[in-house]
Amino acid sequence: MVSILIIGHGNFATGALSATRLVAGAPENVCALDFPEGMSPEELKEKMQALLAGLDTRQILVMADLAGGTPFRTAVELKMTLPEKQIRVVAGANMPALMEAAFSSDSMDLAELTADVVQTGVEGFVDWDAQTEAEEEPDFEGGL
Repeated sequence: MVSILIIGHGNFATGALSATRLVAGAPENVCALDFPEGMSPEELKEKMQALLAGLDTRQILVMADLAGGTPFRTAVELKMTLPEKQIRVVAGANMPALMEAAFSSDSMDLAELTADVVQTGVEGFVDWDAQTEAEEEPDFEGGL
Protein backbone atom coordinates (compact mmCIF):
# COMPACT_ATOMS: atom_id res chain seq x y z
CA MET A 1 0.00 0.00 0.00
CA VAL A 2 1.13 3.52 -0.81
CA SER A 3 0.53 6.29 1.72
CA ILE A 4 -0.66 9.64 0.40
CA LEU A 5 0.33 13.00 1.90
CA ILE A 6 -1.54 16.07 0.67
CA ILE A 7 0.31 19.37 1.24
CA GLY A 8 -0.42 22.93 0.29
CA HIS A 9 -0.75 26.59 1.10
CA GLY A 10 -3.36 27.83 3.55
CA ASN A 11 -5.92 25.14 4.28
CA PHE A 12 -5.66 23.53 0.85
CA ALA A 13 -4.48 20.17 2.19
CA THR A 14 -7.06 19.68 4.93
CA GLY A 15 -9.78 21.08 2.67
CA ALA A 16 -8.84 18.66 -0.10
CA LEU A 17 -8.77 15.78 2.37
CA SER A 18 -12.18 16.82 3.70
CA ALA A 19 -13.61 16.83 0.17
CA THR A 20 -11.98 13.47 -0.58
CA ARG A 21 -13.51 11.97 2.56
CA LEU A 22 -16.92 13.31 1.59
CA VAL A 23 -16.75 11.50 -1.75
CA ALA A 24 -14.55 8.47 -1.02
CA GLY A 25 -15.13 7.84 2.66
CA ALA A 26 -12.23 7.99 5.09
CA PRO A 27 -9.19 6.43 3.40
CA GLU A 28 -6.86 5.35 6.20
CA ASN A 29 -3.68 5.89 4.22
CA VAL A 30 -4.30 9.56 3.28
CA CYS A 31 -3.17 12.44 5.48
CA ALA A 32 -2.84 16.19 5.06
CA LEU A 33 -0.50 18.96 6.17
CA ASP A 34 -1.39 22.63 5.74
CA PHE A 35 1.05 25.53 5.40
CA PRO A 36 -1.04 28.32 6.92
CA GLU A 37 -0.16 31.98 7.05
CA GLY A 38 2.31 32.62 9.85
CA MET A 39 3.94 29.17 9.76
CA SER A 40 7.63 29.37 8.98
CA PRO A 41 9.24 27.15 6.35
CA GLU A 42 11.34 25.62 9.14
CA GLU A 43 8.21 24.72 11.12
CA LEU A 44 6.63 23.20 8.01
CA LYS A 45 9.79 21.15 7.44
CA GLU A 46 9.78 19.83 11.01
CA LYS A 47 6.10 18.85 10.85
CA MET A 48 6.44 17.26 7.41
CA GLN A 49 9.57 15.34 8.42
CA ALA A 50 7.84 13.93 11.51
CA LEU A 51 4.77 13.01 9.49
CA LEU A 52 6.73 11.29 6.71
CA ALA A 53 8.98 9.42 9.13
CA GLY A 54 5.95 8.26 11.13
CA LEU A 55 4.08 6.70 8.23
CA ASP A 56 3.99 2.90 8.44
CA THR A 57 4.40 2.36 4.72
CA ARG A 58 7.67 2.59 2.83
CA GLN A 59 6.11 4.04 -0.33
CA ILE A 60 4.70 7.57 -0.08
CA LEU A 61 3.12 9.80 -2.72
CA VAL A 62 3.23 13.48 -1.76
CA MET A 63 0.64 15.54 -3.61
CA ALA A 64 1.31 19.30 -3.47
CA ASP A 65 -0.90 22.14 -4.56
CA LEU A 66 1.71 24.12 -6.49
CA ALA A 67 5.04 23.28 -8.13
CA GLY A 68 7.82 25.44 -6.78
CA GLY A 69 5.92 26.52 -3.67
CA THR A 70 7.31 26.07 -0.17
CA PRO A 71 5.36 22.86 0.57
CA PHE A 72 6.51 21.30 -2.72
CA ARG A 73 10.14 22.36 -2.28
CA THR A 74 10.14 21.13 1.33
CA ALA A 75 8.81 17.71 0.28
CA VAL A 76 11.47 17.40 -2.41
CA GLU A 77 14.17 18.35 0.10
CA LEU A 78 12.90 15.84 2.67
CA LYS A 79 12.69 13.10 0.05
CA MET A 80 16.49 13.23 -0.06
CA THR A 81 16.86 12.92 3.73
CA LEU A 82 14.68 9.81 4.20
CA PRO A 83 16.46 7.08 2.23
CA GLU A 84 14.49 4.37 4.04
CA LYS A 85 11.32 5.65 2.32
CA GLN A 86 10.42 5.69 -1.37
CA ILE A 87 8.89 9.13 -1.88
CA ARG A 88 7.49 10.65 -5.07
CA VAL A 89 6.41 14.31 -5.10
CA VAL A 90 3.88 15.68 -7.60
CA ALA A 91 2.31 19.13 -7.89
CA GLY A 92 -1.00 20.39 -9.21
CA ALA A 93 -3.16 18.21 -6.98
CA ASN A 94 -6.84 18.35 -7.87
CA MET A 95 -9.92 16.36 -6.89
CA PRO A 96 -9.77 13.84 -9.75
CA ALA A 97 -6.13 13.09 -8.91
CA LEU A 98 -6.85 12.85 -5.18
CA MET A 99 -9.79 10.51 -5.76
CA GLU A 100 -7.63 8.29 -7.98
CA ALA A 101 -4.92 8.22 -5.33
CA ALA A 102 -7.38 7.33 -2.57
CA PHE A 103 -9.03 4.54 -4.56
CA SER A 104 -5.92 3.04 -6.19
CA SER A 105 -3.19 3.31 -3.55
CA ASP A 106 -3.70 -0.25 -2.35
CA SER A 107 -3.60 -1.85 -5.79
CA MET A 108 -0.56 -0.19 -7.42
CA ASP A 109 3.06 0.37 -6.55
CA LEU A 110 4.39 3.90 -6.16
CA ALA A 111 5.60 4.37 -9.74
CA GLU A 112 2.33 3.08 -11.26
CA LEU A 113 0.21 5.12 -8.88
CA THR A 114 2.18 8.30 -9.55
CA ALA A 115 1.78 7.97 -13.32
CA ASP A 116 -1.91 7.13 -12.97
CA VAL A 117 -2.59 10.04 -10.59
CA VAL A 118 -0.82 12.55 -12.83
CA GLN A 119 -2.73 11.34 -15.91
CA THR A 120 -6.05 11.45 -14.03
CA GLY A 121 -5.31 14.97 -12.81
CA VAL A 122 -4.68 16.16 -16.36
CA GLU A 123 -7.80 14.44 -17.67
CA GLY A 124 -9.80 15.95 -14.80
CA PHE A 125 -9.69 19.38 -16.39
CA VAL A 126 -12.76 19.91 -18.54
CA ASP A 127 -13.68 22.95 -20.61
CA TRP A 128 -17.47 22.67 -20.77
CA ASP A 129 -17.82 24.98 -23.78
CA ALA A 130 -15.14 23.19 -25.80
CA GLN A 131 -16.63 19.83 -24.93
CA THR A 132 -20.17 20.80 -25.86
CA GLU A 133 -18.97 22.29 -29.15
CA ALA A 134 -17.15 19.07 -30.01
CA GLU A 135 -20.08 16.76 -29.33
CA GLU A 136 -23.79 17.25 -29.03
CA GLU A 137 -24.22 15.32 -25.78
CA PRO A 138 -21.27 15.37 -23.38
CA ASP A 139 -20.46 11.96 -21.97
CA PHE A 140 -20.11 11.93 -18.20
CA GLU A 141 -19.50 8.46 -16.82
CA GLY A 142 -21.69 8.30 -13.77
CA GLY A 143 -21.47 11.07 -11.25
CA LEU A 144 -20.03 11.62 -7.86
